[in-house]
Amino acid sequence: MASKEDILKLEDAIVDNLTLTDLPVDHYFSDELYARALHIPADTVLTGKEHKRDHINFLMKGDIQVLTENGIERFVAPAIIPAKKGIKRAGYAFTDTIWVTVHHCIATNVEDAENEIVEPSRPHIAKAMEKVKLEVIR
Repeated sequence: MASKEDILKLEDAIVDNLTLTDLPVDHYFSDELYARALHIPADTVLTGKEHKRDHINFLMKGDIQVLTENGIERFVAPAIIPAKKGIKRAGYAFTDTIWVTVHHCIATNVEDAENEIVEPSRPHIAKAMEKVKLEVIR
């Protein structure tokens, strides 16, 4: 089984050795619920955010292998995957994938929702992803 430290090492290797990209995300707010639909292209390696609360994931489309502290699991859509707070995940999408997380959330905009539901990224990861976002905007 992988530890959280193993997943953090993988995240470091991704940042240090692979081309980073900002994956498209659709955001939905409704009556203290916040859903994020992450669009993951085939053949993408990624790590997820660490969430502050338990939540539910919906695999709407695709075939993805996920590494967590509980081991490796492969999911094929459609699937519903409960998640506990504090879990750090890594994945590999075999096909184009849509992964939706649904959270209880008081916030009504993306920035406030991020602050409410996810732990901050480690500084070097946040810096690398901010650079990717700036490159996408240019």
